[in-house]
Amino acid sequence: MGKLFGAEIMKDQIGFGIIGCGQVSRVGHGPAISADSRAMLVAVVDPDADNRASFARRFKVSHAYKNHKEMFAKERLDAVIIATPPWLHREIFEDCISASVHILCEKPLATTHADSRRMIELAEGHDKIVQICHSKRFETGFQRIKEWCDQGTLGRIYQISIAWHYYIPDFSRGFLRKGLDLFKKAGIDFEKKYGAWRYFDLRAGGGDFFDHGPHYIDLMRFFFGEIESIYCKTGFSYPGRKFEDQAIATFTLSNGALAVMEKSNLAMGRPDGFERGTIHAEKAKVRFEAFQEYQHRPMKLGIYKVPNIIPDIYTPVCLPRGIHNTLYFRQMTHFIDRMTGEDSLTRNFGGKWAADIRDAAIAVAWTLAAYQSSKEGREIRRKELFIDMHTASQSKGSPASP
Repeated sequence: MGKLFGAEIMKDQIGFGIIGCGQVSRVGHGPAISADSRAMLVAVVDPDADNRASFARRFKVSHAYKNHKEMFAKERLDAVIIATPPWLHREIFEDCISASVHILCEKPLATTHADSRRMIELAEGHDKIVQICHSKRFETGFQRIKEWCDQGTLGRIYQISIAWHYYIPDFSRGFLRKGLDLFKKAGIDFEKKYGAWRYFDLRAGGGDFFDHGPHYIDLMRFFFGEIESIYCKTGFSYPGRKFEDQAIATFTLSNGALAVMEKSNLAMGRPDGFERGTIHAEKAKVRFEAFQEYQHRPMKLGIYKVPNIIPDIYTPVCLPRGIHNTLYFRQMTHFIDRMTGEDSLTRNFGGKWAADIRDAAIAVAWTLAAYQSSKEGREIRRKELFIDMHTASQSKGSPASP
């Protein structure tokens, strides 16, 4: 092994462990590891016996454990993916640090400021890679937008509008409840498969905005720079749920731009929802539509410049197709590249690509600030957050930072 910015360069096949065998591991991390010849899935962990057994069968994993401490006691691993509910991240992260492995951790990073702060402290003394799964950074369409921003193609950014909606009606009663119960009796548990804990478990930290909002909070910072303030309103429609069904947040960015994000579970439409956005800028505007990650489809992207005014149409951008060009696979490729010292993905922008521990902590901080704003009925400014934004890109916990 050699060294790359303080981290060991892996030359042999990299042994992975996955903690959490839910949907994101089944459709994302598991297939992405299996597709890369440089990596091997050695062991998996899940407290649910059916989950871990079916996952192990599907991905031909010899060792499946009920808890991660047992896995660390029995296996020699190079890297671990943390893909559990977020309130469990901090404890597992601490044990991964003790095991001296490279870490790829799902977002949201944590559910509290205290856990985020502790994870930053742990990462700063760790000589291995710590990468957080803000996976949209690796979507080819969002990569193109990042390149346009950095190359000056768009000019000054004025406004960003994002709408990300699902239709999740009340399934705690009525015919939907009866239908889900019938499927469960037949051995198909949709609530477990799609993580219904997000709506009913207070440990989740928040609702759909907490789960998905960090993606675009992170992208705003990745594309445009720091966020200066947030103002948010949330709405509650189903009394059986613990968290909001809808949220609308407005942001002021350090470059002077304004952004608005809508997040709802009440927007009637296709089961996989819809996720659309527009960027209005000095030299062009950009329109995109992203699809549910589990579909492994490229997003739709179009750009509209002055010559487009007369025909009044967007110029479509052709993006690469194929499952290996989707965000989970590209994210894993980059993570493995960082361990091997390779550079398999082409890009036309400088600086780091993956989100580090501080990026993820900032995304959590702004998400929690949104809830604080809604509760207190006021704008929350950057100086009120627990973390110093100016040190966000200086995390010592990610020594191999390209």
